[in-house]
Amino acid sequence: MMEYLKEVGQKYLKYWYVFALCIGLSILGAYLYLQTTPKMYKVSSTLLVQDDKKGDGILKESAFTDLNMFRMDRKADNEMEALRSRELIFKTLKSLSLETSCFKKGVLQDYELYGNEVPIEVKLIAVNAHGYKKKLEITPLSGDEFVLSDEKQRWVMQYGEPIERQGYKMIINKRPATDRFTGTLVLIFKDLNRMAESYNLAGLTILPIVKEANTIKISLNDNVPQRGVDILTKLIDTYNAENVIKKNAIAVNTVNFIDKRLKYLSEDLSVVEEEVESYKQDNMITDVGMEAQLNVAKSGEYSHMLSFTNVQLNVLSSLERYLRNDNLDLVPSSLTINNLTLNELTSKFNTLQQERVKMLRTSEEGNPLVQNITAQMMSLKASIRENLQNIRKSLIIERNNLQAMNSKFDSKIRMVPTVERGIQIRNREQSVKAGLYKYLLQKREETTLSLSGNMPTSQIVDKPAASSIPVSPKTQLIYLGACFLGFMIPGLVIYGRSALNNKVKDVNDIQLLTGAPVLGVLNHLNKNESAVIDHNSRSTISELFRYIRSNLHFMNSGLPDQVMLITSCLKNEGKTFFAINLGITLASVNKHVVLLEFDMREPQLLQKMNLSSKIGITDYLLNDDVTIDDLIVNSRNYHNLLVIDCGPVPQNPAELMMHPKIGQLLEELKRKFDYVIIDTAPVGQVADAFSLSPYTDVSIYLVRYNYTDKLHLNLLKDILFYKKLTNPLVVFNDAKLESSNTFGYGGFGYGYGLEMQKN
Repeated sequence: MMEYLKEVGQKYLKYWYVFALCIGLSILGAYLYLQTTPKMYKVSSTLLVQDDKKGDGILKESAFTDLNMFRMDRKADNEMEALRSRELIFKTLKSLSLETSCFKKGVLQDYELYGNEVPIEVKLIAVNAHGYKKKLEITPLSGDEFVLSDEKQRWVMQYGEPIERQGYKMIINKRPATDRFTGTLVLIFKDLNRMAESYNLAGLTILPIVKEANTIKISLNDNVPQRGVDILTKLIDTYNAENVIKKNAIAVNTVNFIDKRLKYLSEDLSVVEEEVESYKQDNMITDVGMEAQLNVAKSGEYSHMLSFTNVQLNVLSSLERYLRNDNLDLVPSSLTINNLTLNELTSKFNTLQQERVKMLRTSEEGNPLVQNITAQMMSLKASIRENLQNIRKSLIIERNNLQAMNSKFDSKIRMVPTVERGIQIRNREQSVKAGLYKYLLQKREETTLSLSGNMPTSQIVDKPAASSIPVSPKTQLIYLGACFLGFMIPGLVIYGRSALNNKVKDVNDIQLLTGAPVLGVLNHLNKNESAVIDHNSRSTISELFRYIRSNLHFMNSGLPDQVMLITSCLKNEGKTFFAINLGITLASVNKHVVLLEFDMREPQLLQKMNLSSKIGITDYLLNDDVTIDDLIVNSRNYHNLLVIDCGPVPQNPAELMMHPKIGQLLEELKRKFDYVIIDTAPVGQVADAFSLSPYTDVSIYLVRYNYTDKLHLNLLKDILFYKKLTNPLVVFNDAKLESSNTFGYGGFGYGYGLEMQKN
């Protein structure tokens, strides 16, 4: 993994100057962007909104809060939407006179002026859609004159003079700072409706500080911090003022409603009170309850007296029955009959009766004293009877009076429920109207007091203030993004070139896509380098071939490597070049080497070695008189290296490649030479090499840098899987320095050779 990352890193480090240039240009672009982009500052404020979750609504501090029918549910979310309303924002912008914006011309950008910084006063009288598109320039002159110009015309105007042009009408007044100002002002008209819409949709942010809390934060971004502070301050003030006005309007309407109701209730109450008065007069009552209690008391009193009188009459009747006989027994006294005469007569009678009884104990009835006492007793008894009759008459009269009075009070008691019901009916109506009258009077006073004590529904926790650090553009982030962009653009270009290029450009691609063992890597030859090496050469390409010679023994796992087949997928991948130089390299260590030209379709071996031959392999296969010795051509300049040409190009090379004499040819050459190197046609175009595979010990497959397509490596993968060639090894030909960093002696050969030996 580390090797892969190192390799990728080196691939990109080749173009370090491109990265440096792009990063520098990106930083310069970021600097220019920051210099030409106005800085935006965040202005924020915190409000505590009266969140009414009980539903008292806007009438919380006025009348009728106790009536559910008047409740209006007010939540913090609703108030947030009210603060964001276009109408409220428009009123705020209008009150701040933000219909115009003034800019001072600068080198890289125009700087917006606000408030006291604006050297002139602009009173906009009218503007239309055409005027909003205009961009006016104002240049103060000496005195009371200034120059007004647009894209087409230029006028010299007087301060305070009405200016009416197509699309706008305004008056520009002079300020004390006008004479000190030098330069040109840019005047732009702003559509407050669009500004309000912009703030409503995105410009104004209103969020609760904590979820479901009634504390909200209002914020906006502005390139002029003081203007943002003024907008938020005015917005909150306007919001609170409208709430107070709304409350007062409701209170005034409530008072008017109460006054009307009080007038009607006063008239109704007078009528009801007159009805109660007439009813009491007709029934001669003042207080039903008290009179009922008095009647019950009187009725009870008379009932008691009547009962007592009846008791006296009964006692009197008993005395009368007792006194009807003529005996002179004691007369019983009656404590219930309170009559002094009766009591005196009874007392005298009983006294005489006791004296008579005493005298009869010593005297007889004929005794004159006894007779005298008897006569007195008889007279007293007659007087008692007469007295009892008088008392009876008196008691009967008294009883009749008591019965009359008792009946009268009983009648009044029986009439109490009826009268009381009539009084209750009238009192109920009177009390309802009186209660409603009193309730309305109380609510009228409460509402009147609320007019003078109405408070805003929101309280400022943090006053509007602007941040000291601009929120955009973010300098550090812009520079970081510029560096990232400057790094990514060339990186993506390099990666894109690599991704879009489907050619094999790295030896690792061969190993990753096919898994084939790599025998070696050959570097790219410069124009001044010879394609055929010398056996005493110390060039890079010579060293690479020497490492390939060494790797042949190690990578063949000790198996014979006498007969080597050289092939590739396509032509021009360096088969003949590799075969010649491999033969020279092997011959340089005193090995007898023979090169066979088995590419019977486009033979080039002898031509590249500047040799010629009249006969070749074709003649040998088709003519039994031709011997191997007849075929061999001395390479002249290269000791121990001999060459055999293919001969005339046959009409049926594929069938000829399956001739039985090929095996005989190779067996005889193996006995005469240490190495037999076969240069064949590309396997991606013809199958000649597959026919020769049974006679070979090693198959060397050439892949050329930036020439062989990665899709063609599927053929090599197929060869490995089905073992179509004997012991296939890959040579990466024509490689440039960027394709690897481990196969060069001074860039090629040395490092890669060591690596191959380790494997």
